[in-house]
Amino acid sequence: MPTEDHFTDLKNKIDEELNLFFDNKIKQIKNQEKPDELLEMTESLRDFILRSGKRIRPILFYRGYIIAGGKDKERILKAAISVELIHSFLLIHDDIIDQDNFRHGNLSMHCRYKEKYKNKSSKHFEISMAIIVGDLAHNFGYEVLSKLDFLLDLKIKAIDKMNQIVSNTIAGEATDVMLSVNSDFDINKIIEMQKYKTAQYTIEGPLHLGAILAGADEKFLKLLSEFSIPLGIAFQIQDDIIGIFGDEKKTGKPVGSDIKEGKKTLLIAKALEVANKKQKDIILTASGNKKLNLDDIENVKKIIKETGSLEYSKAQTEKLIKLSKKHLKKIKASSKCKEFLSNLADFIIKREY
Repeated sequence: MPTEDHFTDLKNKIDEELNLFFDNKIKQIKNQEKPDELLEMTESLRDFILRSGKRIRPILFYRGYIIAGGKDKERILKAAISVELIHSFLLIHDDIIDQDNFRHGNLSMHCRYKEKYKNKSSKHFEISMAIIVGDLAHNFGYEVLSKLDFLLDLKIKAIDKMNQIVSNTIAGEATDVMLSVNSDFDINKIIEMQKYKTAQYTIEGPLHLGAILAGADEKFLKLLSEFSIPLGIAFQIQDDIIGIFGDEKKTGKPVGSDIKEGKKTLLIAKALEVANKKQKDIILTASGNKKLNLDDIENVKKIIKETGSLEYSKAQTEKLIKLSKKHLKKIKASSKCKEFLSNLADFIIKREY
């Protein structure tokens, strides 16, 4: 079965579990006569999560369990939504940090509160409510993990792993924020940030969580890491390419938003490394400039191509995918499971959204 079709099938099942979780949670809030604000936040979070999203992380959570020999597919689907809830917590806060108004073509959480309370809200109110809703998503994610119907020692290991994932992501986010006030574009620092913020968070962490619940040992987890880290960095490089050269209708993000944010990416760093003075001035003037117009953005895109940075970044992605597939051969799993991971690697390098 093609990866995209398999993703769609698993995504639909995960969406069903998320819907069931929120149905039960909303019923619980109403029955216990909790404050109206809690009900409103829960409903806002439900809409935010279920309106969009590829569900890559819960899908990998599920696949990690199957690859490690897990058999109870229904039980692991219920567990897998934990990582999507944690993901939403991080996304909501990330949109505040990046001052992003949209997420997957829909309003980000703080902008949802701005729209809903437009006659009486303030920026402080909007951001405060979004932070609290993000905190609620975090709480829900850990609630799912704590109530898992798995052996206690496996559940504790899974919770510990989730703590590591969140801690590493926070470290990566902090590095990203610090890079925004640093004038140089250090490629090694950018790759390090991508390892923590994306590779360990998006690929390695979810695979580990599922494998842990299947009883995988440290040796097996290490093999999953060797596959995951290069794939995760490739995912981020491809994401950055899409962020600048992608179709707004597919990405759901405004054209040039990464440039306007001054996002430190391999694309920009490599272009600056090769660019002449005039080209550097154009990139540096554009980076972090919220008032960029389409012509300014096109000028930066042109320089990225002229300096060979686009081709270099694509080549790095392909190199990382090859390394990931090389490590995949060491993993002892069914041919069907390994084929899924191999197809996932191909899907990542070819994706346009």
